Order: sequence, then C-alpha cells, then structure tokens
Amino acid sequence: MKQFLFSLIILWCAPLQAAHAHPRKEANIEVSFNERTQVTEVVHRYRIIDAEDLIQALYEPTLSIKEDAEAQALFGDYISERFSLRHGGKTVDLELVGGEIDDGYVWIYQTADALPQEELYVMRATALMDVHSDQVNIVNVRLYDDTQTFIFSRSTPFVTFRLDGESVY
Repeated sequence: MKQFLFSLIILWCAPLQAAHAHPRKEANIEVSFNERTQVTEVVHRYRIIDAEDLIQALYEPTLSIKEDAEAQALFGDYISERFSLRHGGKTVDLELVGGEIDDGYVWIYQTADALPQEELYVMRATALMDVHSDQVNIVNVRLYDDTQTFIFSRSTPFVTFRLDGESVY
C-alpha cells in the first residue's frame, strides 16, 4: 500500500515539475516604422531568466537584472553590441532608447532614422548566443507593407535581405 501511495504521489507531482521547465532559448525582435514619430523602431524581447543568466555569466554572478540598475544598463549595452543593421555597406546608426521589465520579459528599445527601401541590408542578431548555444532570435521586419521573418542562431548569425521586393541569393 505504501508503495502504491508513493507511486501515486510521484505521478501527481511529475506534471508540476514539467510545468516549471524552462522553454527553449528564444527571443523576439520587431523592426517597424512609426508613422507618428517618423523613426524606425527596434523592439527586443528577452526572457528575464535568460537575460539574468547572461549578466551573471559575463559580468558578475551576484547581479540581478530584476533589481539592479547596473545590470539593466549592462544588458541594454550588450544587446546594442549584438544587434546591427547595415544598408548599402554602411552601418545604420541605432540609438539605444531604454528598456523595461514587464511580465517576465526584458524589453530593450532602439530607434533609427527611416530606412530606405532600396539597396541591400545585412542584419546581425547574436544576443545571448555567446552564453546559450541553443539561443534562437526571431526578427520580424515590418516595413513598406511587407513582413519578413528571419531566424538567427549560432550557425546563422547574419541575414541579407532587401525591402524593395527584389530577391537576394
């Protein structure tokens, strides 16, 4: 009887443990044009737990991204260094506007001047990949009535694309 009760307790608790398992390492980034402000906005969204793992691994094991302004600033700078956009061979100036923590995520905001529709773009999105080998960053570029989605990983840290509908090979 004891063994039956023990087995029943184990079966009852197993789903609870699975519910707390951390999902895959994934971030979402949106690039879009704000008609009201006339600027291109880049919005990054990372899970707090992943951001904190990174800050503690790269900078200081005692830092808390939830409570420490220094950790939050370090993370914003880190993201700015690992997300870049080039247009026609020149770096697009992305300004770090700030960030916030909301609903289990760290949000980082960048802006740039309006992006021209013509010529070739090269984008890099490698945040968290130096700490999490299985990190995937999904970028949605929503410009000129078109949406393009790019998936970045350690094996694909860059993409080349156009905004004018022309193919890139």
